[in-house]
Amino acid sequence: MQIDLNALANFVDTLDCNPDYEDDQFAFSFDDARVYCERHKSHFRLEIGSAIFELPRC
Repeated sequence: MQIDLNALANFVDTLDCNPDYEDDQFAFSFDDARVYCERHKSHFRLEIGSAIFELPRC
């Protein structure tokens, strides 16, 4: 499975203002993949299977 990381980053940018994702730890589906997300002060930590990504928060 291959995920469009640019599209994922754009989606993650919208999480801070979305009431469905108020918790600091949550999961969501993206491109048929389950993504576990942790919100940190300066970044988002995303786990997709065994892959881990850290994206800066804007």
